[in-house]
Amino acid sequence: MNILFTYIKAIHLQESSVAIINKVTKTNCYTDDEIEVNEKETIYHFDNGVVICYKTETDNAPCELLCEECWISYEVLDSCQQKITPLRKIFHNSCQESFWLKMQLTL
Repeated sequence: MNILFTYIKAIHLQESSVAIINKVTKTNCYTDDEIEVNEKETIYHFDNGVVICYKTETDNAPCELLCEECWISYEVLDSCQQKITPLRKIFHNSCQESFWLKMQLTL
């Protein structure tokens, strides 16, 4: 069994037991009620056949929060018959993602 964190480490260029062999990135920018929204989607192919989609969405709306809201997701598109848990992970800001990544390192 693999954990999704194994693949996320590789995506963030950290030491991992899997290696990225290919990636394809698409970007999109649009305006919604005078707010500019930027989307980025990268599909990662790993050396063991697993395919992961990493998406981010940010906007330029004014925000007074210490950690601005954004949308970050990782989703297993093809597990290549491997049991990967969880199959999807979503974060609502980069601070939440950073905290989760640090916590996974301690497990």
